[in-house]
Amino acid sequence: MKTTYFFLLSIILFAACSPARNTAARGRIALTNVTIVDVRNGGLLPNQAVVIEGDRIIETGYASSVRIARGTSVIDAQGKYLVPGLWDMHVHLELATKQSLPYFIAYGVTGVRDMGANSLDTIKQWRNEIEQGKQVGPHIIAPGPIIDGPFFVNELRVTVNTPAEARKAVDSLVALGVDFIKVHQQISKDAYLALADQAAKHNIAFVGHKPASLPLQAVIEAGQSSIEHVLFTPGLNDTTISMMKDAGTFFTPTLLIIDKIARYNDSSLRNDKRLGQVSPILKHHWQKQTEAWGDNVSKTVEYMQSMMPVMQQRTASMQRAGVPLLAGTDMAIPYVYPGSSLHEELELLVRSGLSPLQALQAATINPARFFKKEAETGSIHKGKRADLVLLNANPLQDISNAKDINLVIFNGKVYDRKSLDAILE
Repeated sequence: MKTTYFFLLSIILFAACSPARNTAARGRIALTNVTIVDVRNGGLLPNQAVVIEGDRIIETGYASSVRIARGTSVIDAQGKYLVPGLWDMHVHLELATKQSLPYFIAYGVTGVRDMGANSLDTIKQWRNEIEQGKQVGPHIIAPGPIIDGPFFVNELRVTVNTPAEARKAVDSLVALGVDFIKVHQQISKDAYLALADQAAKHNIAFVGHKPASLPLQAVIEAGQSSIEHVLFTPGLNDTTISMMKDAGTFFTPTLLIIDKIARYNDSSLRNDKRLGQVSPILKHHWQKQTEAWGDNVSKTVEYMQSMMPVMQQRTASMQRAGVPLLAGTDMAIPYVYPGSSLHEELELLVRSGLSPLQALQAATINPARFFKKEAETGSIHKGKRADLVLLNANPLQDISNAKDINLVIFNGKVYDRKSLDAILE
């Protein structure tokens, strides 16, 4: 079992191009006769109009009462459902390369939380190009390199051995302008506690794995904002789940990791049409991961198959207890794809016992609350950011409807079905 654990850990550690042509419509836009999905409470608001100017929603209300100014581009969305743009809260963009960025928009993912890269400058450059309209892609929140203790994989990380080194690493990353600090599980207890204290001094959030050197209770008490991977978080029980709820600790299950490895021998994975959306660099990264498995493949596949129902049960227990969940894919794991795999994670959350609304919340309003940006994003109201996804069917009836996309609006620009198909082609 210990060998299997470190083999699986190596997978997570390993996982930790030209821009697509922007054919989006611009100017003032109005969606009329649309049904708004209120992700806060699951309400459906039919016959609504949503007016957008620039990157903001400037008006919402019943279509019969909202005045639409002359010159506005009007889209009749009768029979369609409008949801906030989705967030994938655990990706590794640098490993997926710049080629991956447009695919997020193609699948309605308008924001991502990057979880570790060697070069923060590269991620910041991509982010600036996106926000300036020079590159198609999602909003990006990023931490730069991961802070970790000594381990056999040095990719994407800064190694610290002492509390002093941990404090210095936090100071350096804050000086670089990171959005948060990411920590991994090989860090020592003393270095971790020093990191937590230094992050608090800078008033910056820190997230990541549960370090092996501390019990889960200590991680919660240290103020870690989110904990990643239900599979790699021993100590989850009624007591610690209650502590997370009381502390406001967010949790990102990433059930997709378990699912992909459990189905590793499924030929459909190797015949997936989305393989054409994967850059050569990411394919090489996948190959490095699978080669590292060695002779442990069959045992690991069986182990993951046995653990899936257990981890689904733990995920459902956290949801029932009120722990806020975040939808994340750990994109860079083999057969996890940019954009589209978020929908697989949402489907897994529902199969674990969450309602379609709860799964949708994990990709919309919960990320907004995590970032403390609920006044700006996460739901559809006047004054909020115009990152929206128009669906052909109701996602509250079937979460799979969230991938039946009619159009995407990002920063106030409309990507119709033709534009989205052009990205996918």
